[in-house]
Amino acid sequence: MQNYGSNNDLDEKGQVMTDQPKIKVKFEPKPKPSACPICTIEYYQKFFDIEQRDVYMRVRCSLLSWKPEFQQCVAKNPDLWGPLWISTTIIFILFAGGNLSRFLLEEDKKHFQYEYNYMYVAVFLVYAMAFVIPIILGFIMKYILKSELGVFDVVCMYGYSLSVYIFVLILCIIPYNEAQWFFLMSGLANSTIFLLVNLWDFMKKSKPTLMIAIPIIVFNVALILCFKFYFFRLIYAVDD
Repeated sequence: MQNYGSNNDLDEKGQVMTDQPKIKVKFEPKPKPSACPICTIEYYQKFFDIEQRDVYMRVRCSLLSWKPEFQQCVAKNPDLWGPLWISTTIIFILFAGGNLSRFLLEEDKKHFQYEYNYMYVAVFLVYAMAFVIPIILGFIMKYILKSELGVFDVVCMYGYSLSVYIFVLILCIIPYNEAQWFFLMSGLANSTIFLLVNLWDFMKKSKPTLMIAIPIIVFNVALILCFKFYFFRLIYAVDD
């Protein structure tokens, strides 16, 4: 009679094997949640999980500064990839464009020397504008002024507001003072209007929230003055 309900195996002689090797399964303990999630790499992965077309659409919304569509485009999914890419591109343009503008003005081009300090100053200036300042403003808006926007929502918006300067700074390579001022003022207007329009629902609630427009305008003005008087300052040597 065959025993169909037995789980035991038969050996070569047809006898039942009672001693079967036991399989030991090891269960690894789940990692404990970090006491400071914001200090972990995993926390920031979601901010870099974005497709190229989404970055393109957000840049497009930032260039159309008079339309308050950026929050709808982001849809509570802010990213840091776009701001990082935009700010790094601006740093490269400042270094290359600033030196190229100097080269075009140099009479003795054989003895032209690159200004490598442009890179260090550009890194400090642009990353501070793209990340440090919006993080500070985001904390003030979120935890003091009780904004519905998160800190990284503000960082994302600020980073994309700089996208217009990619085109502006390329045009500023043209060694003409009036043209450079026109391009820089156009970029200033676009970037500032974009931030104010998309933050208007928050700013219009009260006078303290409306005051957040002051540092936004001041920092944006300071940024283009640094662009003009440091990276493209030698245009005045020709005028004199």
